[in-house]
Amino acid sequence: MKILHICNDYCGSKVHSNLYRELDKLGVEQTMYTCCRVDNEAGKNSFDGKHIDFKYNRVLTTTHRFLYHLKIKTSYRGLLDSVNPNEYDLTHAVTLFADGAVAYKLYNEYGVPYVVTVRNTDINEFLAVAPHTWPMALKVLRNARKIIFISKAPMDKFCRHFVIKRILPEIQNRFIIQPNGIDDYWLNNIWKGEKNLSHNIIYVGRFDYNKNVVRLIDSVLSLKEHYSDIHLHLVGGDGWREKDVQRLVKTNSTCLTYHGKIFDKDKLCSLYRECSIFAMPSIHETFGLVYIEALSQGLSVLYTKNQGIDGLLDDRVGEKVNAMSTESIKEGLRKMLENREGYLSHEVVDFGLFRWSIISEKYYQLYTNVLQ
Repeated sequence: MKILHICNDYCGSKVHSNLYRELDKLGVEQTMYTCCRVDNEAGKNSFDGKHIDFKYNRVLTTTHRFLYHLKIKTSYRGLLDSVNPNEYDLTHAVTLFADGAVAYKLYNEYGVPYVVTVRNTDINEFLAVAPHTWPMALKVLRNARKIIFISKAPMDKFCRHFVIKRILPEIQNRFIIQPNGIDDYWLNNIWKGEKNLSHNIIYVGRFDYNKNVVRLIDSVLSLKEHYSDIHLHLVGGDGWREKDVQRLVKTNSTCLTYHGKIFDKDKLCSLYRECSIFAMPSIHETFGLVYIEALSQGLSVLYTKNQGIDGLLDDRVGEKVNAMSTESIKEGLRKMLENREGYLSHEVVDFGLFRWSIISEKYYQLYTNVLQ
């Protein structure tokens, strides 16, 4: 079995390399192909594996972001310049609209079957506001052997779109939900001691519009009069709301602490354990690895209704809120602060589901079944 991964987001996320590394350990022959936009991305997130080749091709520019069909044509031409399609048994496209379109063209011309993963950007960007891309997406979906979702909430939202509803009877029997994994560090250090009963809250992520950190801060500040010792620890950075976050921290230093990015897992683990609640009310979220990290350390989690982990885990892990409502976020936090002992983590979460070595075995079985 030889797998071609078409992964144009490979340089921007380590999630994919975690899977490919574990598949390499299983002896799966793989090629990872990605289109770079800048020269210094070449080689990023690669690793020494016995059964994998990495192909970085700088064929895309910023202009291609606005010219979908030209982007697909250019990406496909770059792929054919980099690999011999006849060497592969199966293609795995890691997004529907960008990578899936290239996989479909490869299937149409060379007969290489493919599976495709549907992600946050597919649903909330392409499917939401780019109707000129929909005909290609429908072709991709109709011809994919399997259609993979990272969690239930995005799948449900995908199915509610009026264009998808038209073909749902044709494709729904090929749907699979397969969550991503988290670093083994967290799975090897699961906290099973007494619950932290402090009023400390932690956020870990980017400071951008989608992660909704400013609305979270406003919600925490509005609770200050009821919980004098409430404290929000902010870990991360980057994004166009970073200056707003720093300004709010500066003027509210008694209840906000900005830690910046923390790469030391031991340090981050200690900070998690100083808190009782993890809060990230993202507007859109495909999955959210940090929720699982926080749960592994005994925290309850505040998350967004119909996004990310909603529907994937037992509701007793935390509270789901309306991300666009400061009042809803505030009410969710208030419930959690009032009943800190009432939420469960390791008691109701099977953390083995999020171990990459186990996930890779499921993908290996998926690929095998598709090719039978």
